[in-house]
Amino acid sequence: MNPEGSKVLKELARTLDVSATLESFSGIDTQKLAEILLEASRIMEKGSAKTVIMIDGAARSNPGPAAAAAVVNHPDVKRGEYIGEATNNVAEYRALILGLELAAELGLEEIEIQSDSELLVRQMTGSYRVKNPGLKALFSKAQRAAARLSAVSYRHIPREDNFEADRIANMALDSKGPISL
Repeated sequence: MNPEGSKVLKELARTLDVSATLESFSGIDTQKLAEILLEASRIMEKGSAKTVIMIDGAARSNPGPAAAAAVVNHPDVKRGEYIGEATNNVAEYRALILGLELAAELGLEEIEIQSDSELLVRQMTGSYRVKNPGLKALFSKAQRAAARLSAVSYRHIPREDNFEADRIANMALDSKGPISL
């Protein structure tokens, strides 16, 4: 953890007054603060049985150049891949498959997939049917990958809470290659 992050978390723990703490660190820009809060949430989640994997797909135009990313909270692993021309929904499914394969590679058993794609989450939980022929094969591949793990749950999160996976997807998109952090 960076020194600023440690100071903020120690002050939060000491005061338990978020507003006062943020005021005392007013010099921190919002991007830095978001990174610190993400790191804090990861620290808190490490005690839970499920490992959180945040996923995101990115397409510039629809369809257009696209990439996918998965961010594992513990261990801290970030992967992105450029996937060429694709729709945003295809990129989201490719991100899901990347996250599920990464979970298997890391030997994770119980995971929670967090995505800002409401369509993907509702399709994977069975609330929506997969009607698009181009997504059916990806949906099936994702189901097979999920079946190799003990437990997989899905949670829709707001786009603004998915900034790290979005950042990695855009890095892969910009580099037109793989990203591994």
